[in-house]
Amino acid sequence: MAFTIIPAGTTTNANKIGLGIGNKSLYMPNFDVVTQLIEDLKFLLLTHIGEIPNMDPEFGTRLLFVLFEPNSDSSELKADIEEIITTAVNAYLPELDLEKIDITTSDEDPTLANDVVIKLTINVNSILMTSVIVEIAANNSGAIIVSSHIGS
Repeated sequence: MAFTIIPAGTTTNANKIGLGIGNKSLYMPNFDVVTQLIEDLKFLLLTHIGEIPNMDPEFGTRLLFVLFEPNSDSSELKADIEEIITTAVNAYLPELDLEKIDITTSDEDPTLANDVVIKLTINVNSILMTSVIVEIAANNSGAIIVSSHIGS
């Protein structure tokens, strides 16, 4: 099954100078460490293991496979997702503290617009005093919706 990553929103910092391509481009530069770490987390979680051949061959996760494989046991699904995320973050982004992982499935909450919603509450070691929320939602049409914001 194919999937599509849909950005929940874009932010710009038009008055700052950043590395990357200009503001009129598809690729927006990141201007601060926290934003870059959030993007690194999204990149790590949404990359398949072995997808980037010149990097570490173990870089990435099985998260997309697990989200889109048929399963009947939501507790097993939740345990797999939590293990995948925790292992990857500890290995590749140790500067992030995973404070909480909330996983909700449509079996538990039939009013969900998506089949699985993963809400990560993270704290960036020694940089940010408040939490960052990263939310990943997957639905049966193959869409992945990723959003993030600072605060609860």
